[in-house]
Amino acid sequence: MVSARSSSPAPHAARGPALAARGRSAGLLALIAGLALAGCAQTQGPAGETASAPAAPAALSAPADPALADPAAVDPAAAALASAPIPESYQDLLDRHGVPFQVPAQGKAILVNVPSYELIAFEDGEPVIRSRVIVGRDVAGDRTPEMTTETSVVRFRPTWRPTPLMISRGDYEDKIWPPGRNNPLGLLAIRLEPGMLIYLHGTNRPELFEKEARALSGGCVRVERWDEVAAWVLDVDVDEVHRLANGPDTFDMQTAGVPVMMRYFTEFPDPQGQLQAYNDVYGQGGSAYAVAAQVAALD
Repeated sequence: MVSARSSSPAPHAARGPALAARGRSAGLLALIAGLALAGCAQTQGPAGETASAPAAPAALSAPADPALADPAAVDPAAAALASAPIPESYQDLLDRHGVPFQVPAQGKAILVNVPSYELIAFEDGEPVIRSRVIVGRDVAGDRTPEMTTETSVVRFRPTWRPTPLMISRGDYEDKIWPPGRNNPLGLLAIRLEPGMLIYLHGTNRPELFEKEARALSGGCVRVERWDEVAAWVLDVDVDEVHRLANGPDTFDMQTAGVPVMMRYFTEFPDPQGQLQAYNDVYGQGGSAYAVAAQVAALD
């Protein structure tokens, strides 16, 4: 090898990598050295002959870290996540069970299903509150109607007067019931458009929610989780609902007009997503699908 400090002209044969520093950058040197290690470069021998560089050590040609190529190969949690099914939406669940109900994909909505005695509050297509309810008795004039409407106001500490039908049947005496816990509407009532006499409300007899068959009202829907539903409809904290419901005043709070759909499905998924069959409370006959087809005309 000829020293870089020699004043003698470099022999022609020395124009290989040994004297590449003359006129070449350090970066190019590093590139050439790397190529040589990888077995991609050639060197010149003394007579100008070329010879392949030695093969790269085995370690340099080892496969990449398997965790980089496939994290699931070394991480059981990642493997489980990769193989987990994509969660279905509530609408997918209904469709899979063949239940003919369309959940609004955006915003808030309420479904009351009479045969299952249940209220479901939906937000952006998914259930956020499920509550047991009491619906109208299977008596002419008392059956909870199938309809599509919307909330108007929440009336805190309502008064109540029986309907003429209730009075004529002797269900109640004709008087105005003052607000409070003994009022049949409970401590609040969610009123529905357009000025309907069917409400979603509390009750002065919460023990009735423990009954399996709950067709017991005069047509209104008594809601076990009335406070949570009202707070959700009004978009306020449930503690605020409790404070107002236990205050001294009777007054209304305007709502944003949450859609309310009262339906009659004798087959409907339970909270675990399993399809359940329910009693034909009002003796309408046929499957839930036939009934839903009739209700569709109301929408």
